[in-house]
Amino acid sequence: MKNQLPYCKTSEAIKGYTESVIAKNETNDCVVRAIASGFDIDYNRAHQFVKETFGRKDGRGTFGFVRGMNKIAEERTRIGRKTCKPMGKPLNERSSFYTLNYDVKVKGEKVTRQMTVGTFTKKNPKGTFILTVSRHAFTIKDGVVIGNFEDSKKKRMRVHAAWKIGS
Repeated sequence: MKNQLPYCKTSEAIKGYTESVIAKNETNDCVVRAIASGFDIDYNRAHQFVKETFGRKDGRGTFGFVRGMNKIAEERTRIGRKTCKPMGKPLNERSSFYTLNYDVKVKGEKVTRQMTVGTFTKKNPKGTFILTVSRHAFTIKDGVVIGNFEDSKKKRMRVHAAWKIGS
């Protein structure tokens, strides 16, 4: 379908997800699933990592994820055998936040646009990325969405932050 990105079920993409007792009792765990699928680690290990690193409480969302991921990238912390680096350009010289805004010419005038999920996947067809959109996080691996099924349909959602996962 043209209006939808390829999608892979969480149970197929994340190691140990279907067997995990923790996963069966979890809600609001999009960050845990994004870390597990992005860094290619077991769900339970990702759950523990997010709990320790971001102070996430069971069944609750993860607060301070963008700032925490930027710190992990800056310190080159390894999760599993992989590291991450932020995508985009810094907001300013002293900021630890990055922007994915880009410029286009419309009728001869320069216009700044915000990156959408659809544009992001076109510009980054290969590789593993963790993306945050409004109050949500998911992984894109080689153009395939790993997260909620709805994430693959929402190509026009604005991407707030993204990290490229590498070895």
